[in-house]
Amino acid sequence: MSDTKSIDQGKSGTCGFVSVLDVLNRSGRLKHMEKGRDNMTLGEIHQRLGAEMITYLKMTEVERPTIAQGILAFTQSFGAPYSGYTSIQDICRRIKNEVLVGPRNASDWTNYQGGIGVGFPPAAVLDYLKQVGLKGEQKTVNNPAYTAQELLKHKDCIVGCGRTDHNSPYGGLRHWVYVTPDGKVCTWGNVTDLTSEGLPASLTRYGWVPAVIELK
Repeated sequence: MSDTKSIDQGKSGTCGFVSVLDVLNRSGRLKHMEKGRDNMTLGEIHQRLGAEMITYLKMTEVERPTIAQGILAFTQSFGAPYSGYTSIQDICRRIKNEVLVGPRNASDWTNYQGGIGVGFPPAAVLDYLKQVGLKGEQKTVNNPAYTAQELLKHKDCIVGCGRTDHNSPYGGLRHWVYVTPDGKVCTWGNVTDLTSEGLPASLTRYGWVPAVIELK
């Protein structure tokens, strides 16, 4: 396990998935993804991520349709191109297509369908935690300012990042990050020590904390 690198979602809007997998990766418990193996490399995790997302989404659509519909509606709320996603099966098809294409150049945004998006509302984060054998509980928060000091109050938590409008779905929720028990934040493939380094530049765009999922 790297202390400076986390699971990288690239240009995709899959932070709900990735934050839960960061919890597993940081604790060496990613065995559910590869035949019971512990301590997969980050490269192996990235290769498996597309298949993991498709498997979870398809199972959820059949077994927990309310959660699946919540994921679809939240994804569509992000606007174009995500508003054009028509179903969970459509999302799965788009993920499969990207997996077949393989890694794209960082500048290849136009051909990347605007980025694959799978929006996770808080209920979906809690559901995915349960499916991978973890327990979580949503904490009551009142939209505190998004600062390093605030994130440090929520160690071993998956923390929502608010932007745009408090009246948007789920209080303006636009991103999820994992804050480790020792006060490091995992996001966009990097691990940053909040005490010594403060917020990474990629998180300074957010203004408040709309949701917190505490690991149990």
